Amino acid sequence: MDKITSFAPLSGDALLRLFFSPAPILTILGIWVASHVIKAIYNISPFHPLHRFPGNKVAAATYAYEAYYDWIQVGRYGKRIAAMHEKYGPIIRINPDELHCADPYFVDEIYTSSPSRIRDKWQHQVNTGGSGPVMVTAFSTVPHELHRSRRQPFSRFFSRQQMLKLESEVLDFASMTVEKLLRFSGKGPFDIKEAFNCFTADVISQYAFGHSMGFVSNQEGWEPNLAIWTSSFFKSAYMMRHNWIARSMAQFLPFIADYLGDDVKAVMHQMNVVIPGYVKSAIDDPDNGRVFADLMKDREMDNGEMSMVRLAGEGFNFLLAGTETTGATLTVITYHLLASPKIYARLMQDLQGMTPESLRWVELEQKPYHWAVIQEAVRMMPGVSHRSARRCRDEDLVYRSQDGKIEMVIPRGTPIGMTSMIQHWNSDLFPEPDKYMPERWLLEDGSPNYKLQKYMLAFGKGHRVCIGENLAYCELYLMSALIALRLIPRTTLYETTIEDLTYDHDMIVAQTKKGSVSVKVQIE
Repeated sequence: MDKITSFAPLSGDALLRLFFSPAPILTILGIWVASHVIKAIYNISPFHPLHRFPGNKVAAATYAYEAYYDWIQVGRYGKRIAAMHEKYGPIIRINPDELHCADPYFVDEIYTSSPSRIRDKWQHQVNTGGSGPVMVTAFSTVPHELHRSRRQPFSRFFSRQQMLKLESEVLDFASMTVEKLLRFSGKGPFDIKEAFNCFTADVISQYAFGHSMGFVSNQEGWEPNLAIWTSSFFKSAYMMRHNWIARSMAQFLPFIADYLGDDVKAVMHQMNVVIPGYVKSAIDDPDNGRVFADLMKDREMDNGEMSMVRLAGEGFNFLLAGTETTGATLTVITYHLLASPKIYARLMQDLQGMTPESLRWVELEQKPYHWAVIQEAVRMMPGVSHRSARRCRDEDLVYRSQDGKIEMVIPRGTPIGMTSMIQHWNSDLFPEPDKYMPERWLLEDGSPNYKLQKYMLAFGKGHRVCIGENLAYCELYLMSALIALRLIPRTTLYETTIEDLTYDHDMIVAQTKKGSVSVKVQIE
């Protein structure tokens, strides 16, 4: 009989030595590298559906190109995209699966508001939210239909009619903020943007939860404020978009977030602890709980998704979108009113006869130059500065350039987007775009040029336009008028130049070379 060879089982130490020996590690690494090389070759080959679109070949081959500029170089892919458009044309390929458009006349095709034309978000863009409650909100929803069902219960709270009812409350907070600013007379320089961050956070928290966060009334200065916490979200956004390991760990094992850095830890604490506390407080106080309490009163709205996780995510989004964005725009307005006496003088002519006590949003909108001052600030400091892509699920998009020389068919399902900081700097629409010129928004007879608004992306467009746009405009009109009437005559700039407001890169919102927008002032 043949001998049967027996094998003794390997010991645990032997198994570990085998697993961690160079040979299997090198084999796994080789397979990983080979798979990525093969995929990169396919991405730039004629077999890829986007191979005919122009652009940088490295960007088309691998997401590493985008990750380098957005994650490693910190939010600088937007500027790189602008440079690629100058070289390759109006529609370019910016990663293996995504196109980008720089033609302002194509905006209504990409961001259509037609109810019969479906536009989905793209998961790669949604990944910027990272993980946790924010990922189950309307903002982070990919499918068009699910987004509509998630957004609809909240929409009524932010309609223009509803914001007109809230106007007196916004004016009260604005007046309280200006009064506190005036008490800083003779106390030395400070960053006025922090005051605007306090103002906007108190408004949205009071409306959403029934209790303001008290940044204006309950502390001596302007810090801390919500923007300090939400900045952690912005700092971690691109890391989360491109790092699926960190994203997965934070999503499924929240306690590990403590080991992913202070930014991620701060974001997770806000979403998982602080905001749920505000939401629960609002629900427990239905007579004063405002948005969230009213929402939960209507049980028909509860379609099985109104969990505390979902509500906490929506609350975080309200605070995130409703503070830093409007605060930065108000900061731009303040700087230019202080830096340009001609602009300030003309605005005061527009506001002639108005008093701080008699301000009304609807009346301020009818003041052409005031309208232009706000539109120009929104152009230069939009709510969101990074690109926003849409997928046209059920139709091919046909692009034709204005001169008729370029025609492209964008295959259905292809993500394509635009960037506000590229659109708003289009020199054909906005000559000398680096200059703050409210006059560009007025026709020869001095009336508003409303047609220019069609090309603005400050609040997004189409089905997913920012839900808080009406609240933002209410805050902008009332606060900017109060600034002009009460603050500017007693205020001077302190060691601040245009560089402190100039876009250099983005972390979802526009950043300068020094970081966040900042305007230091002194009040006499």
